[in-house]
Amino acid sequence: MIVMLSLIAACGSEKPSSPPVPAVATVNGETISRAEFEKFLMEEMALAKGEAPLKAEQTENLKEAVLDNLIRDRLMLQRARDLSLFVDEAELTARIEEIRKDYNGQFSKLFDDGGIDLPAWKEALRKRMLLEKLIARDVNAKIQATDEEAERYFNANRKVYATDRRVRVAQIVVPDRERAEGILKRLKAGEDFGMVARQVSIGPEAARGGDLGFFERGVMPETIDRMVFSLPVGKVSRVARSPYGFHIFKVLGQEEAGGRRFADVKEKVIADLRKRREAEAYQAWIERLRTGAAIRIERPLP
Repeated sequence: MIVMLSLIAACGSEKPSSPPVPAVATVNGETISRAEFEKFLMEEMALAKGEAPLKAEQTENLKEAVLDNLIRDRLMLQRARDLSLFVDEAELTARIEEIRKDYNGQFSKLFDDGGIDLPAWKEALRKRMLLEKLIARDVNAKIQATDEEAERYFNANRKVYATDRRVRVAQIVVPDRERAEGILKRLKAGEDFGMVARQVSIGPEAARGGDLGFFERGVMPETIDRMVFSLPVGKVSRVARSPYGFHIFKVLGQEEAGGRRFADVKEKVIADLRKRREAEAYQAWIERLRTGAAIRIERPLP
């Protein structure tokens, strides 16, 4: 946030400057404005409250979490600037094209019909890509996991790698709830799920009748996991929301749990071990950035 201060001179005398933009915090001299804080707070409150209003304690906790995230992001952006990292137009365009492929030709509808502001979405994506690049260079590049370490990790966590119950699920995903509720009525009236998925779903699996194949718990967001793993085979779910849109699921099949050998899951174990070490290294890295920063917070928070 760049604070613009205008000094107007006339007839050899200076007039008072404009009042400074209210700041909630400063991070190494850069301000986090009240407007920026309130914008993110309102967005998080809308996601958190659901149907019931938030209690005072919940609101205060949410304020602290929002401010903490804003400070963290500001520290990371400053670190990226120190390392001369950036995301150019070619990189941004390439990422957008990757995302576009996942929407089965329906990508533009997110902005035409879904009410999403395209320039703001692009800038948010550019920021996320920059932070990904920063973490990859400053944190993840230093993490190692050998085969021997992975096998020891596997032996200490055998239960984790025993196959869990799996479900085979098909989905229909559309950009808005009203459309999803209308589709659900069609399905309840007896229309074929796969045929409707091919007609209306924006997911990349629409051409397969929405078939996502088999997956275990933990692949989908927790709310979706709970839904699909509690459905009997052949049943259709209620409408569920995710960052990708509004979903309807149908369970096509199930497989029971079983055991595994290290050789069967070696690549997954190595990936899991790296992920764990990366998460630990990331937390330590963020704390170092905080410790070395000059942070001032203006309380009480608005």
